[in-house]
Amino acid sequence: PRRSKIMKIIRKYFWYVPTIIWMISIFSMSGQTSHTSNGFSYRVTAKIVQVIEIVRDGDEADAEHLTNKLHPYVRKAAHMNEYAILYTLLLLSFCASTIVTRAMFYSILVSFVYACTDEFHQTFVSLRSGDVIDVCIDMTGVMAAVTLSLFVYSAWQLHRAKRNRE
Repeated sequence: PRRSKIMKIIRKYFWYVPTIIWMISIFSMSGQTSHTSNGFSYRVTAKIVQVIEIVRDGDEADAEHLTNKLHPYVRKAAHMNEYAILYTLLLLSFCASTIVTRAMFYSILVSFVYACTDEFHQTFVSLRSGDVIDVCIDMTGVMAAVTLSLFVYSAWQLHRAKRNRE
């Protein structure tokens, strides 16, 4: 009995650990100077373009131009993915202690508040600024994850209903 009680507690709070670690990593990335942040995302963009250039057999001048064109989109896509992951981890955390629809609402709310505080945090970092547009971009990632989680939840409900009828 005592062991099952401990396992119940572990199961209930397990997802909070990766969620908090992810939130710390977002905070840490937001604390980077614009030079460091841009440099990292530019290198990631260059790697993506390198793969594209191998496939389409382009030249180096074309690759540099393409890297410069794609860089802002890669940065924004990274923001969306950061917050899609945050929403998903929050959802898994909250699902252990409440019903799914309430967990979805709490996950959206916490993601939004965290995106706002993240932008506020950036106002204290050298050569960075907080921007409402970035909160909207972050929330676009959250809403994509919400959509996916709704599809998964609906499919699971349909599967469960079908299994119960049999």
